[in-house]
Amino acid sequence: MKVLRNNSTVITLTLITIFYIIMAFFLPLTHDDWEWYSKYGMQMLEERFANLNGRYLGNITEIIAVRYNIVRWSTYVIICLSLLMVMVRFVGHQVSSIYYVVAFILMLIIPSAIYKQTYGWFAGFYNYVPSTVCALFIIWYVTTLLFSSQRISPIHHVLFYACCVVGQLFMENITVFHMLFLALAVVTYIILYHKLNVKLLVGLALSSIGTLIMFSNANYRKIFFEGSDYQNIPQEISFVETIYKTVTSVFTQWMFFNQIVIILIIIVLAYLLLNKSAVFQSLKTVKQWSLYIGLAILPLYYFCIYRQFELFNYQTIHIVNIVNLLICLIFVVSLGLTIHYSISSQETKFTIYVLMLTLALVSLPLVIVSPLGPRNFFTIYGIYVVILLLLVKQLHIKMHIIRSLVMAVAVILSVVFISVFGYIHYYNSERVAQLKHDIKAHPKKHSYVMERLPFENYMQHSIPKSRKYQKYFNLYWDIPENTHVKHVPFGYKKQQVQARERDVEQ
Repeated sequence: MKVLRNNSTVITLTLITIFYIIMAFFLPLTHDDWEWYSKYGMQMLEERFANLNGRYLGNITEIIAVRYNIVRWSTYVIICLSLLMVMVRFVGHQVSSIYYVVAFILMLIIPSAIYKQTYGWFAGFYNYVPSTVCALFIIWYVTTLLFSSQRISPIHHVLFYACCVVGQLFMENITVFHMLFLALAVVTYIILYHKLNVKLLVGLALSSIGTLIMFSNANYRKIFFEGSDYQNIPQEISFVETIYKTVTSVFTQWMFFNQIVIILIIIVLAYLLLNKSAVFQSLKTVKQWSLYIGLAILPLYYFCIYRQFELFNYQTIHIVNIVNLLICLIFVVSLGLTIHYSISSQETKFTIYVLMLTLALVSLPLVIVSPLGPRNFFTIYGIYVVILLLLVKQLHIKMHIIRSLVMAVAVILSVVFISVFGYIHYYNSERVAQLKHDIKAHPKKHSYVMERLPFENYMQHSIPKSRKYQKYFNLYWDIPENTHVKHVPFGYKKQQVQARERDVEQ
């Protein structure tokens, strides 16, 4: 049985690897990728990113990746696989391969706004995804150390120490999160076991070193005290008002409403667990229905009110923001109570509670940072995935029953994504070739027309958004630097041809 399980896992991970190789090959460079490819990238490296940020590992990886295809493809695959493996690690080290497939599916159905700024954009990918891998591994290590009798292998100790340093050099909010989380872990261990855990203390020390390396970057002094052209601490409103606005509008939108799909799946699993729980069934009917309603209130509010009345456009109305926050808090409390009543395993119960706490800790540093984007909530989605996997495990489903369904969904989604990005790759090559042909045929023309790429909602700024980026685009594709390009909607030329044909017929 163990041999069969291992073989199944190897085959599953091999197929997933092939998928990510294809996706990495098809995904075009966009936006900042063109800029990093130019001399700007080497200039930033020579200056040690003094005028940029302390995301040293993410920046260096991006500089190398945009210049060498094999590095870009291999790192993309390794990081994507690492994320899935860390997620499944929470479930156990000897589990059905179907958990990898479930995690794989969930990472494909991530909101497109988050996908485009992470998986669909190499510059974003190399900062947000590796930092999430490190964050989840640290959470797994700490929860295992605190709540599990499972022995942690020497290799995992080494990986933990590596993540404590390496994980500090990608994203600022994850850097701060690691410090907060490890400090809390040290204190919690002392409270639970009345002694100091040296491993956690070393992890905190290494994390502190990584934090000092990141924030020793001169640009952070500029961000905090002088103002930066891009990153900044909002100065036009008070600190309290900044916290209020971020928590009641941004957090509710991106931590809950925009992640409604995975939250809905979690709610369904929660209902199944409650119905199987003898403890829950012994509660009074009023308490049972209160919990049912508490879980359902978020999706009901989202679909019937929030989305119906487009409340995301009315974030300046305080009562709307307060109601949004209350709805989300009711859901969180209800989910916490569901875990309490339905899960008997203390290890799993406390692990999920820690994961729910990390949702707040990861978001906490974002309160005072501007601008915020969907990519900042990639880690939040990853935590939801882990919670979902743990709930699936607690249902004790015989995996062979659902294997066919899960595999079918995975295959369908894989075919769809490969087809979409394959077409993007093909069309991108065709439009660049056409542009070069037009320039060669009409070298003195003032401007040239290029269509936008299809499925742009899965890529970050797939066309240059300014003259500066147009020059970077031209440089990357070996087009004359000052070539002026007019970007028209996808299918524009075909529409023009059809219009001319109709005029001729008339």
